[in-house]
Amino acid sequence: MIQIVKGPIPIGLVRGNKRQLALLLAQYAAAKRDFKFTAAYKSVGVKTTLRADQHNKCCFSEAKFVGDDSDVEHYRPKGQVDEWPSGMSYKPGYYWLAYTWSNLFLCKTTINRSFKRNFFPLVDELQRNFSHLDTRIEVPLLIDPAVDDPRDHIKFVGDEPVGSTLQGKCTIQLLSLRSPEFEEARRSRLKILKLLKEFVEKALKDGYTENEPLVADAINELRAYVEPHSEFSSMAIDFLSGWPHL
Repeated sequence: MIQIVKGPIPIGLVRGNKRQLALLLAQYAAAKRDFKFTAAYKSVGVKTTLRADQHNKCCFSEAKFVGDDSDVEHYRPKGQVDEWPSGMSYKPGYYWLAYTWSNLFLCKTTINRSFKRNFFPLVDELQRNFSHLDTRIEVPLLIDPAVDDPRDHIKFVGDEPVGSTLQGKCTIQLLSLRSPEFEEARRSRLKILKLLKEFVEKALKDGYTENEPLVADAINELRAYVEPHSEFSSMAIDFLSGWPHL
């Protein structure tokens, strides 16, 4: 995972948030708890902006999106919350954040529907907010990539993500970031990184310089792999950490 810097809120979401939030708060005041949500939070404008802000990568796995393999994910679930790992459910969820920009991300459909679902564990469940009237300070166990720097919580050993904090360990387990689907893709990328790195090191050992065109191209390719737009860039950063030729 990498930290995500979000751009301006899409205009359509600003309008939708104000209008829909008023309706949701009115429903809450009328003691309704089974809220209905419009598709305003997953409009084309929202998806397009999130895709650009996230470099066309899943906010959690860093895998690139292919085709329509993406869902707009609510960091705090909108309709209901499932306790983790028990799976017990209760309503309402964080209905008042359903159209809030800071609560929306784009993630792989597999992660959203099979793993993340409606889970949102806290360090202290007694501090959970159950309505827009609550003001308790929540400490999530799930990393928020727009607030937290995931690099403070998750590092890579080879192609395997390893949690260095409680939040990191929980995020890896909850989202199944070690699932075969992502492991295979990361392993393929790591193989390329190793080959390029070994090529550069052998060329330099044989007397070539970093200015040699083929060597320079390989180094530039490795530099690109650690940039935010690159798939699995956090893994590349850890693999090349301390390497003197970047």
